[in-house]
Amino acid sequence: MVALDAREDYDFVMWRRGYLPFTLACFICALLSSSPISAQISRRLDRCLPYPSLADEIDDMREEVRGKIAATAGAPAVSRTVVIDDVKFDGPIHLPDATRKRLVAELKQGTYKAESGWLAEIQNWPIGGAWQDEGFIKAAPTVTAQIISEDSAVQNVSLTVQVDEGLQYGLGDVGIRSSNPDDPLIFSNDELRKLIHLQAGDILSARKIREALEAISDLYRSDGYIDCVVTPIMDMDDQNHRISLMMEIDQEKQYRLGKVEVFGPDTQIENLLKSKLKRGDVYQHRVVEKFLKEYKSSLPPDISLQDIDFHRNVNSGTMDIRFNFQTCPQLQR
Repeated sequence: MVALDAREDYDFVMWRRGYLPFTLACFICALLSSSPISAQISRRLDRCLPYPSLADEIDDMREEVRGKIAATAGAPAVSRTVVIDDVKFDGPIHLPDATRKRLVAELKQGTYKAESGWLAEIQNWPIGGAWQDEGFIKAAPTVTAQIISEDSAVQNVSLTVQVDEGLQYGLGDVGIRSSNPDDPLIFSNDELRKLIHLQAGDILSARKIREALEAISDLYRSDGYIDCVVTPIMDMDDQNHRISLMMEIDQEKQYRLGKVEVFGPDTQIENLLKSKLKRGDVYQHRVVEKFLKEYKSSLPPDISLQDIDFHRNVNSGTMDIRFNFQTCPQLQR
């Protein structure tokens, strides 16, 4: 193996691309500009730069060095793609036929990289997940792969799946509580219970529990509780094959809108946006998403949520938002 001189490569790239003058200019601009909302340059400003950003240059340089190391070591420059041609199940399984067929189809349609540890990943998901969605919460799958054929670009394999299924559980009691007894829930138990699409006696589905967690979190976020955490606590009864579920909710604080800044040439859009987002209102992220979708034709064509800066002040419980609708200036030659 030949060691590369990383310092020499770095100096050469920086000199070749004229980065020292550009870095100095950026530093001066940072000193003269107002305090930024976040420590990193925004995607929108990044796209307007006449040269790649320092982070982009460093990433490119790292890729170049990795490519040289891989080539020197005799490793393939491009990772091979794994194609699953066949899936076999070793031993009896108790998945419904429809679930098994969906699992096999998903595995065959997936794309995997040979050097990525893909086998361990699919063992947990989607294979393990298929059993957990059918109540086999303790299922422990073991997956092996046999290479059928391979070349420099593609590796065709056959999978053998063996699963220690364990017990199949149904749902027992369902409860909802605050993590802090002195902090009562702001939503009623009935309202929250409707978001859990499982009834006592149903086969326990990990997917439906995840959906319930997301639905409860979304409900809280819609009312400004953006730091809300929902934790499922399960009590297993192996004798009766039942699992009781308790949704414990840590509501945290409610956030309200702080400062709203809009940068762009269209004052009508600015006034409209500020009429929908007023200081002191409960912060609702969906209002921002709805605005971008509803007024898409009036905004720059490449605008997205990544071009909006959100600054959360934990102490005051406020969210400051900065919208940048400016288009990149034309460079003078």
